[in-house]
Parts: sequence; structure tokens; C-alpha cells
Amino acid sequence: MNFKSILNIDENIELEVVPKKGIMLHANDLFKIIFGIFFLTIAFGIGFTKHFGFLILGIVGFVYMLNAIYIRYNNTNGIKYLISNKRVIFLKNGDIIKQKKIEDINEVTYENSGNDTGYIILGKIEPLIAGRGISFSEDKYVLDNLTNYKEVSELLKKLIDK
Repeated sequence: MNFKSILNIDENIELEVVPKKGIMLHANDLFKIIFGIFFLTIAFGIGFTKHFGFLILGIVGFVYMLNAIYIRYNNTNGIKYLISNKRVIFLKNGDIIKQKKIEDINEVTYENSGNDTGYIILGKIEPLIAGRGISFSEDKYVLDNLTNYKEVSELLKKLIDK
């Protein structure tokens, strides 16, 4: 595919990355799912026997769990990552959905998720437990489900150091 139309004049493509198909869960997601199942068991147990409000609370928790899985699926379905010498571009069906300038990236973190796949977080990592409880917010700039995450991470670190 020709990406010249979305690049600026002084930009060159360093790497085009296509994520592996499928849903990939992060380590934080696994913790949230285990916590969610524990929470749902208690909420539904109390909701069915004693107090109806817990049942509604359990349904809300279940929706949060399904939303996390949907976000992971949506983050890799039909997406491509373009790494140029000036920015990282997130493309979905040929349209730019988000982008981050290389000069605005202060930290690059990668993590292995098993099965030779991993993900890269651009910028500061959202803590799992923040403030008063578990954080359900997502990192904004994540390159998900990569088979070559180490190579991509090294390229990004090299571009940042320039």
C-alpha cells in the first residue's frame, strides 16, 4: 500500500508493522479478569439471595470485563502501525486513527505476552492500582499483538535518541 499521501514532506517510513490476528490479553488484563470473577461471584451470590442492588453491581462489573476484551480485539482488528522518522501512526482501514510524534515519546516499554507476541507502550505506563483501587483506564498509545516487538522497540528507542 502506498502511504505517501499521509506522510509529511520530510518523513520516511522506517517500518510497517501488522499485528498478529486475535485477542491478546496483557498481564494487567489477567489480573482484572481474576479479580472480576471473584467480584462477580460475590455480587451475584448476594444479589440472588439477599439484596437486588448487588446483582446490578455484578452486571456492571461484567460489562467492564467484556469491554476490556472488546478493546483488545478492536485494537488489533484491521490495524497497521507505521513508524516513520517523525511519528508513529496508527492506521485502521487506511485511515489515521491516532498518531504520536517521536519527539513526544519519553519512554518505550515492551512486554512479552507469550506465544512469541508482545506489546509496546509509548509513554508512561498506566498503573494497575492507582489511588483508591484498580485502574480500568487503558494506555493510550499501545502497539498490540506484535511478533517482532523487540525489533520495533529497539527502532523506536533509536529514533528517540536521535
